[in-house]
Amino acid sequence: MRNGVRGGTIGRTVGSWRAPRSLLTAVCAATIMLAAFPATSHCQSDSVAPPDTLEHPRPVALHATIRGWGESTWLLILDRSAADGGRLTNRGILQRFHEAIDAEYWLDQISTRYGPVDEYRWQRSPSGARFWTGSINHQDLIAGLVIKAPVDLGRGWTVALRFDKEDTPPIDRNFLRLEFAKAWRGGASAFFEGSLEAYKPEMDLTLGGGFADQAGEVSASVTWLDAFNDVIYQGLEVWPGFADTAIDYEKQAFALRATAERRFGPHLRLEADAAVMLPARVRAYRQLAADSGFVQAEEFAFVAGLAEWAFSPKLSAGGFANWVRAVTDRTPLPQGGPENDYHLVEQTTRAGAYALWQVLRDWRIEAWVVHEWRPERRELRGGVGEDVDYEDRAWRGSAGVVYRAPGGFRAEAAFEMDLRDVIRGEGQVPKGQSLDHHNTRLRLEIGWEFGARFRAEAGYRIDLDGDEYTHGDWYDGAHGGFILHW
Repeated sequence: MRNGVRGGTIGRTVGSWRAPRSLLTAVCAATIMLAAFPATSHCQSDSVAPPDTLEHPRPVALHATIRGWGESTWLLILDRSAADGGRLTNRGILQRFHEAIDAEYWLDQISTRYGPVDEYRWQRSPSGARFWTGSINHQDLIAGLVIKAPVDLGRGWTVALRFDKEDTPPIDRNFLRLEFAKAWRGGASAFFEGSLEAYKPEMDLTLGGGFADQAGEVSASVTWLDAFNDVIYQGLEVWPGFADTAIDYEKQAFALRATAERRFGPHLRLEADAAVMLPARVRAYRQLAADSGFVQAEEFAFVAGLAEWAFSPKLSAGGFANWVRAVTDRTPLPQGGPENDYHLVEQTTRAGAYALWQVLRDWRIEAWVVHEWRPERRELRGGVGEDVDYEDRAWRGSAGVVYRAPGGFRAEAAFEMDLRDVIRGEGQVPKGQSLDHHNTRLRLEIGWEFGARFRAEAGYRIDLDGDEYTHGDWYDGAHGGFILHW
């Protein structure tokens, strides 16, 4: 079962878990700034499309953004059932380690995803579809798709649909959201959003508001996670033949989020994104054996910021940082088993910088580098297995040149790296092979832009570090994607 909750789940999976018991002192450093956001749709995480989005593909706005990272991190708590093992997985919330992840996986993620300028343009586009895919081994691809479609209802009202799909070893996501928003002339706005899922207990409800002017925007929201869970399992009840496992929120899960962006004059631009899930506690148990299962306490928080300086319309540079932390504390019920007794702390911290330079009309240089710290600690209190005290650190980055011909042809070439060192705990987390590798490659890519509405590309990767997957040749995988605006 994908969600890890329906029929027979506790009987099969609780035995492979451990227990909870703590509170994450989550820090949610919120932001109060403003940005031009003509009250379209909040669930799209976009504001006014830049000049190049709808008319002609030049000039390109030389900016980067943290909005993509913020949205993907937010989905970790909003769509828990997408995790391998489902809502009740014992792998934690951040989903960083998996048996199908090899030493080059995180370099493959760099090669497959879009660069900073493309990411900024997509996040500011009001509507469209974006797809990416890439090889992670001789058998498997990873892939992702986002569709966002707002409709103007008149008198300041809009309705917007957003669909997020992701297929990676730790994530199997098909997540649909629908939002209604109202904007007033003074710049204020309000929105109501709901997730639409076949498994009704996991649907979320969000209520929020914001304000925008020509210098920036700010928004804040509160989300009721798994809003209908207790109504269904504890109120209406579910026949055990349909669901062997039931969930009871002993302390309901609510999440707060704030986003902001502001420009200070012609040079300085700031972004921030922060969220916190208030401490929650859930009891998962077999309906025909109520003492078989566990109680799980959960906490989650993230914060991210970006500062950018535009030296000129053709040159900008900036720095960014983000932090995310999750705590899972699982305690067995009387018949839950010792494997359900553990305390798990996951954390990722990243800090980096970037530079974007339009060298000539058709030539652009993009470069970024980030240092990443990923500790994980798991205390097994039931005497089953060994404790985990793991950390890896990495320097990750890309430096490349982009060529965009007036007729539509485009090409990219970039040096990419993931220089990862396991500091402690080698062998203590799930993996396909040791992550203690320094991986480098050259990415080559060609594509075509059909006006400003559609773009497609495909790429080839050349190995530079001589890993065992190349079998003595240069081939190091391939990737592709498209972006569609309407």
